[in-house]
Amino acid sequence: MTLIPSTPWEEISKAKRAARDALIPIDWQIPSTDANNVIDVPRTCGVLSSKEIEITETDAPTLVEKLIKGQLSSYDVTLAFCKRAAVAQQLTNCLTEILFDTALKNAKSIDEEYDRTGTPIGPLHGLPVSLKDNFYIEGVDTTVGFVAWANDPAKKEKESEMTKIMRECGAVLFCKTNVPTAMMIAESYNNVWGYTCNPYNRKCSSGGSSGGESALLALKGSPLGVGTDIGGSIRIPSSFCGLYSLKPSFGRFATYGARSGLPGQEAIKSINGPMSTSLEAVELWAKSVVGAEPWYRDPNMLPIPWREVNIPQKLCFGLIMDNGIVKPTPPVTRALSETKKALEAAGHRVVEWSPYKPEEANTIVNRFFQGDGGVKIAQYIALSGETYPEGLSAYKARYEALKSSPPLVGDLWDTQSDRTAYCKKVLDHWLSSKSVTETGRPFDGIISPVTPFSACPKMAFGGHVAYTSMWNITDYSATTFPVSFVDPTVDLKTPYEARNEVEKEVWDRYDPEEVVGAPISLQLVCQRLEEEKALKLTRVVADALKTA
Repeated sequence: MTLIPSTPWEEISKAKRAARDALIPIDWQIPSTDANNVIDVPRTCGVLSSKEIEITETDAPTLVEKLIKGQLSSYDVTLAFCKRAAVAQQLTNCLTEILFDTALKNAKSIDEEYDRTGTPIGPLHGLPVSLKDNFYIEGVDTTVGFVAWANDPAKKEKESEMTKIMRECGAVLFCKTNVPTAMMIAESYNNVWGYTCNPYNRKCSSGGSSGGESALLALKGSPLGVGTDIGGSIRIPSSFCGLYSLKPSFGRFATYGARSGLPGQEAIKSINGPMSTSLEAVELWAKSVVGAEPWYRDPNMLPIPWREVNIPQKLCFGLIMDNGIVKPTPPVTRALSETKKALEAAGHRVVEWSPYKPEEANTIVNRFFQGDGGVKIAQYIALSGETYPEGLSAYKARYEALKSSPPLVGDLWDTQSDRTAYCKKVLDHWLSSKSVTETGRPFDGIISPVTPFSACPKMAFGGHVAYTSMWNITDYSATTFPVSFVDPTVDLKTPYEARNEVEKEVWDRYDPEEVVGAPISLQLVCQRLEEEKALKLTRVVADALKTA
């Protein structure tokens, strides 16, 4: 049982932030700026040399190729990304634990070993990789936003399996990134580290729960990052910051040993997945992790090697323009229309389609996430005496309402039964699309909003995650891909009569000037365990958008 600290939680938080900030060398510090769009600051601030700028603006597969050919050293590449990550931190507050000194030592050792043997360590040989805060790394904290979990550095034997796999693949781990408290809010803020903003518009959110990763990667402070997703936590931040990402089905990428804000909640499985500005980097990571045969180290993994898939020349996509609960704001609707037009110009068919009862999925998700009556989160909050973050107010209310009569195991069983029945109906609904595709197949993939927003203003997300969470319940594979940026001259607010209070809140708040410049992204969904297909289809979409 963790002891309640005698130090006030505010002081613990202040000390943690000060210790982190002290690890940024003076030469890497930049003047403060009032600019909202800071995406170009790492390139112009003077901290990085021209060579380091070139390194950090090269995608991960190319960097690995240059490292293996001896055209770059891991030390130089790691140093460049440490500098850029330090700049990104000062601009967006994206980092939690800084590992720069250890990373540079490890990179130097990789170079020396490579000089001696001529054999690369693995498919990520010498490449810096960032990790979301919930992965245990020896010697540093894994707070997941809880003050009570500060100042408890992990021992080596505690390291997450993904941490070990990254090292064995040759990656250099150089930082961890911010998350919301318990990883259960769609914006990244907590009482330990504070709020992470969006580098394209710092009045906006970077998303959650992998929002530290998304901000860091958008600023190219890392070439490749690892996030987690249980209701949209990879896809929402990736969409807000214009990234490619992959949310796999459970069983492909090792999850054992990662810290959770809801430990034991396994009715909806949390998964690990890659995030990057490069689709090729996402695929490199996926192949590398599966190539490490995670089924021999994580009892929940499936023995499915990476598969090469062929896709038909002419494809048919389903297109979700509106889930019937919250209509997307104008930038997202524009992105959907532009993607449809681009795919049709490339010779593919796109059919507007309504998903199967997303409101039912939304209800099931909430029943699972609050299935313990809010007890776990309440316990961790109470350990330090910290206040509840605003985004966890529903958990607080549920705990206070049910603490005298918490839910029973039978309630969980009922919800699981409802989930399975729902998944069957979603499957049947998808398969029935064969009647409209004109290919003789059901939809090859579904294209959908990730959220109703491009990127929402700070503290304005609300709780609508139905666009993403329905694919967590069904355990389907999904990616994200960038489309455009918000343009106030195009993405005008139009009159709209809301169908419910959640939609009213979203549309009343929408102001294109407030989210100007924010990335607009979409998601592509395939069925279970179709990660390889999802990436292939995403490449088709990305190429179509590029040539449109």
